[in-house]
Amino acid sequence: MPATIFDVAKLAGVSISTVSRVLNGRDRVHPQTRQRVQDAIRKLDYEQTAPARTLATRRSEMLGLVIPQVNDPFFYQIVRGVEDATSAAGYSLLIASQPRHEGIPRNLKPFRRRFVDGLVVVAIDVAIEEVQELLDRGVPLVLVQMTMGEQVPAFTVDNYGGARILVEHLLSVHGYRRFAYIAGSNYTPDNAERLCALQNTLDEHDLALPSAYVVEGDYLRGSGYEAMQHLLTLDERPDVVFAANDQMATDAMLALRAHNVSVPEDIAVVGFDDVHFASYVTPPLTTVHQPSYELGFQAAQVTLQAAQYEKPVEPVQTVLPTRLVVRQSCGCA
Repeated sequence: MPATIFDVAKLAGVSISTVSRVLNGRDRVHPQTRQRVQDAIRKLDYEQTAPARTLATRRSEMLGLVIPQVNDPFFYQIVRGVEDATSAAGYSLLIASQPRHEGIPRNLKPFRRRFVDGLVVVAIDVAIEEVQELLDRGVPLVLVQMTMGEQVPAFTVDNYGGARILVEHLLSVHGYRRFAYIAGSNYTPDNAERLCALQNTLDEHDLALPSAYVVEGDYLRGSGYEAMQHLLTLDERPDVVFAANDQMATDAMLALRAHNVSVPEDIAVVGFDDVHFASYVTPPLTTVHQPSYELGFQAAQVTLQAAQYEKPVEPVQTVLPTRLVVRQSCGCA
């Protein structure tokens, strides 16, 4: 049976707190006492476990990540960024995958018990009370792809600017006039910002976006297909379909192919994200690149730095730039 900290204390003739101070390199231990404890550790072949270190130091050297799903191409890049930053800091990563449309309290329980030194929360429909409880407990916490006011640090991307550049390209280069939009979920700000950019840019060109041409999706596989089928029933088909993410855009292209509608000759399709498969679909997808890996990496870096210095994260709202990626689905050669 492995030796415990109690065995070390008994053999060395000291208290458990003294053994803890020696194990964690703290001062206020007499040299002779320290030597007795170290001799007992060697004699008993004692090895401090991770839970024991956590109890002794109140630090687990572990970062928590709450994310909707890890197998989604967009979220996978965020996970990679968080994982690389965590590994570089010598920390471990605890991932809680929380599917959408489910509550989050069960996934925050281990984090409320201080099993992690910091937490990155990505695009989750979570109540502000859940986040505030962790902040009140002193857990460094950063949001990604979501915001909860200026007091909670967050990393997002320039959704509005990226969508605006995309729409301007479609108007000025290709002359499209009848737009449709396949919307994503509204529990994070990205969908509303992209739709707002589309509407405002069309207004500036004296064009309208009728409500019939805005179809609800949910960012997930299959919803773009259904949305595109609905758009094909309209009396006047759109010239171009702007899907709120690449997954729905590629599903929309599958629906068009199933109805023998050519992309981009009959209807152009564009997306948002620039996930890895966007360049491999037929035709390759014109989209807006958002730096998903950098989102995860920078958010994790900020959280880990705060954890290491045992201080709260500065409540800064960081917005990373996006850029237009032109391929063939919009009509460009």
